[in-house]
Amino acid sequence: MSRKTIICLGCAFWDTIFKVDRIPGHGTKLLPEIAVQAASGMATAAAATLARLGAPVQLWARVGSDPTGETFLRDIGHEGVDVARVRRIDGARTAFSTVLVDPSGERLVVPYTDPSLQTDPSWLPLEEVPAAAAVLVDVRWLEGAESLMRESRHHGVPAILDADVAPPDILRRLIPLADHVLFSEPALASLTNAGDSRTALLEMARSSEAEVIGVTLGEHGALVWERARPDEIRSFPAPSIQAVDTLNAGDVWHGTYAFGLVSGWSLETRVLMANVAAAMKCESFGGRLGAPTLSQLVERSGREFPGCGLTEPLPTQYL
Repeated sequence: MSRKTIICLGCAFWDTIFKVDRIPGHGTKLLPEIAVQAASGMATAAAATLARLGAPVQLWARVGSDPTGETFLRDIGHEGVDVARVRRIDGARTAFSTVLVDPSGERLVVPYTDPSLQTDPSWLPLEEVPAAAAVLVDVRWLEGAESLMRESRHHGVPAILDADVAPPDILRRLIPLADHVLFSEPALASLTNAGDSRTALLEMARSSEAEVIGVTLGEHGALVWERARPDEIRSFPAPSIQAVDTLNAGDVWHGTYAFGLVSGWSLETRVLMANVAAAMKCESFGGRLGAPTLSQLVERSGREFPGCGLTEPLPTQYL
């Protein structure tokens, strides 16, 4: 694996996660079984996943000048993520979410982002991009994502887009800038009139210059198209598990995919590994805190998918 840094850019949230016996459909008071607080957000959780896997990783994001921002930086820094490029915005509040998780692992997320968190990306240290191994962006900070991916394309640094649900105009602005476009199922469906994900991927591939376009399907794994095999949609299974908490599963998936990309893994290996990492996360309550280490991921992947392409050398110096 390259020892170059991976840059993750996007949203920074402080999550309060409650495990409850049900998600109510009307006004009531719930007493949670467990409560966890953690630094979160799509790019943040992906960065924490990369750090647990052993990759050097920076987070480029915005937080407020409030105590929550300080707590966020301390928490994600303890994971090994470099937070020196996270900007603190004077007078703004750090974004935060309240999350309810039911016994099946499904969740209700109530996020709040302060409009005072400036969207101007002019402060980003783009001069550091040529030395990066890859960049990964989410869709929650459009201006920053555009700026970083344009710079990465200029220098030939691979760009990965976590294409989750967002206004279609935002997705359409970001997709042409990415080398790896990885959708959630609802986000992909929002962009086409296709009746199924396979047809939708082929439709997106016809209008994109990306090397890889994929969609995560939760318990059904992932579908992936790659330019090297333009007439084929490949299906990759996920392990069968009992889900406890699905929060941040997609972010763990994207972080693991990015790790595999910079490690030189084949497409099959990095997608299967990402499927396993996301499944392992879902078996643990607490959002991104369920992301595995590399040794845990390698061991579980070997049990789940023996003989399915996971035979290439792995970066054992990080085990």
